[in-house]
Amino acid sequence: MLEGNKNRTYELYSVPCFEAKYPEIVKGTEIGSTKVLVNKGDVLISKINPHLNRVWCVPQFTEHRMIASSEWIIIRNPEINQSYLVYVLQSGYFLDKMLSNTSGVGGSLTRAKPYEVKKYEIPLPPLAEQSRIVAKIEELFSTLDQMERNLV
Repeated sequence: MLEGNKNRTYELYSVPCFEAKYPEIVKGTEIGSTKVLVNKGDVLISKINPHLNRVWCVPQFTEHRMIASSEWIIIRNPEINQSYLVYVLQSGYFLDKMLSNTSGVGGSLTRAKPYEVKKYEIPLPPLAEQSRIVAKIEELFSTLDQMERNLV
């Protein structure tokens, strides 16, 4: 839990600012609920339904300390290629697993259970193979983007 300085400025990684792909910059005095310190390279998975497919690798945009709302599940493992992990966590397979393990009243009030999510098996080839997989995915996405531009 964050026990920060009210005069300090933070990069806040929240579910609402995910779409902009840029964190909010907030003063400690503006923080109204529980936040957790995160590090560059941490992977965040939204635990709120219907935003379970939101996966964010923390990039650090400024010199400010980085914090995340409690609506994220934080994965910190320097032995996994973060981009590979993001692609796996955004896959239909992983999303289906998360949807099958939510709890709550229903609809947008359901949440994934972090202790269950952290038990999910993730296909984990050697680091070099993870990097090759990421490079191939990015190459294919680039080709698709080019094809899309040519259609316009």
